[in-house]
Amino acid sequence: MMNDSKMEFTNDSEEINGTVDDEPSNGRSAYIMPLTVFSLAMCFLGLLGNGTVFWILCFKMKRNHFTIYILNLAVADFTYLLGLWLWMVYTFCVLNGVRSPATVEGYIAFFMGLVYNFGFNTSIYLLMLIALERCLAVLYPFWYQCYRPNTLSVYLSITSWLLSVLVTGLENLLCTGNQQYQAPGSQSCTNVYFFTSALYLIVLLIMVTSSLTLLFKIQTASKQCHPPKVYIVIIICVTIFLISVVPARILGLLIYFNVLQSKPFLVAFFFITSLCSAFNCSANPYIYMAVGRRGKLKTEKGSIKQMLEKVFKDATETENTTKNTYIIKDSWETKYNMPIPE
Repeated sequence: MMNDSKMEFTNDSEEINGTVDDEPSNGRSAYIMPLTVFSLAMCFLGLLGNGTVFWILCFKMKRNHFTIYILNLAVADFTYLLGLWLWMVYTFCVLNGVRSPATVEGYIAFFMGLVYNFGFNTSIYLLMLIALERCLAVLYPFWYQCYRPNTLSVYLSITSWLLSVLVTGLENLLCTGNQQYQAPGSQSCTNVYFFTSALYLIVLLIMVTSSLTLLFKIQTASKQCHPPKVYIVIIICVTIFLISVVPARILGLLIYFNVLQSKPFLVAFFFITSLCSAFNCSANPYIYMAVGRRGKLKTEKGSIKQMLEKVFKDATETENTTKNTYIIKDSWETKYNMPIPE
C-alpha cells in the first residue's frame, strides 16, 4: 500500500527541487522537508527499538513459542522502517538538490517500495497470529497446552513471510509506477486490490475479535488478580494498528476508486501512510518496555532485558500453570475415577 504514491512523489520532487518553478510546488516543498525530517527521526527510533528487541530475544533470552512471534515481528518492523528510512534519506537528498537520472530514480523507488511493503505486510500477519494464538489459549486452554504442536510458531511465522512475498509481489509487479492511481480502472490492479483488500479485511476481523476476547478476559481476571501483561501488550499493539493504519488504508482505497481525486492527494497520502505505518511499527518495542515496567516503583530501576522478561514471562508462566492444572486433574481422575472436589 505504501508504494501507491512513491512514483508520483518522485515526479513531484522535480518541481519541489526547482526544476519547475510554480507556486503549488513551492508550497508543497514548505511542508515536505519538515515531514521528511520527522519521518527520518521516527524511523530511527523505531529501528533502535526493534533492533534492541531483536538482539535481546536472539542472544540474551531463552526463546519460547511466543517470543518466536515477537522476534519475527521485530524483524518485520525493522525491515519496513529500514526501507522507509532509506527512501526518506533519498527524498532528503533530492530536496537539497542531489539528483539522479530518471531511470535510477525509478529503480530506487521500486526497490525501496518492495522492501518496506514486504516488511509491513509481514508485520500485519504476525500481529494477527499473536492475537489469535493468545485468544485460542484463553478459549481452549486444554487443547492449547496439551495438543498444540511445539513447532507451530515457527511454521506459522514462515507462512507469514511467504504470504507477504505473494502479496508484495502482486502489489509491486502487477501494479507498477503510476498505474495504480493514474489508471485505476486497469483490470490487473483492480483484481489485486480486491484480493489484498479481502485478505486485509479477514486479518482485521481476526485481530479485532481476538483482542476483544482478551479484553473480556482482562476485565474478568482483574476482579481477582492482575491479568498477564502479555494480554495488555497485544491489546495496545492492535489498538495502535487500528487507529494509525486502518484509516490510511481506507483513504488509499477511496483514492484508487476515484472517490477522492488522486492528483492533489498523492504526496500528502504518501506522508500520511508513511508516518502512520512508521508509528505503528516503531511503537511496539516501547510498548513492551512500558508494560514491563508497569507496577515498578519510580525509584526501582530495571534493564530492558528485565522489562521484556517480565512481559513475556507472564505468557510462559500462565501456560505452564494451566498445563500443570490439567495434568494434576487428569492424574486425579485416572487414579480415583472421580472428579476433583471443588
